[in-house]
Amino acid sequence: MTELPASKEAVVLQLLAEGDVMLCLDARHAEVQVPAQHAHDQALRLVLNMNFPHPIEVTADGISANLAFGGRRFACYVPMAALWAAFNPQNMQGMTWPEDMPPEVRADLTAQQQSAEQAAPPDHAPQPARLRTVRKPRKSPTDQQQEAPPPSRQRGHLRVIK
Repeated sequence: MTELPASKEAVVLQLLAEGDVMLCLDARHAEVQVPAQHAHDQALRLVLNMNFPHPIEVTADGISANLAFGGRRFACYVPMAALWAAFNPQNMQGMTWPEDMPPEVRADLTAQQQSAEQAAPPDHAPQPARLRTVRKPRKSPTDQQQEAPPPSRQRGHLRVIK
């Protein structure tokens, strides 16, 4: 298990290098720039990937990216002060910063943890809320040779009529 770096900038950059990254932010923060319909969301989630057609800039101050909302591009800016979690949505590994989490979100998480603790059998300890990165081991050439090829694509039932 590898530890994520402490700075938000380094965490986001590491997650971007691995693929998709979901940013959880308080869009009500004064410097956040997102479409108006999302500006009042204390738990807005944005997905970034370095393969996006427009550049993504990550600095110690914030994250700039042109993102699509309903098919329309918007120049977004997320100051690091508004970011309270970043993780890989495929494996749910990443980092949270509870000190930057909005009180409403923190209260919801606390309530969820308490209900999970009450529902869990007494001999099971509750899981920690902090996300961490776990890297998958690289496959050796022999492991890759043993994998079965992907199934062939089946044709659909629709056809083009001219």
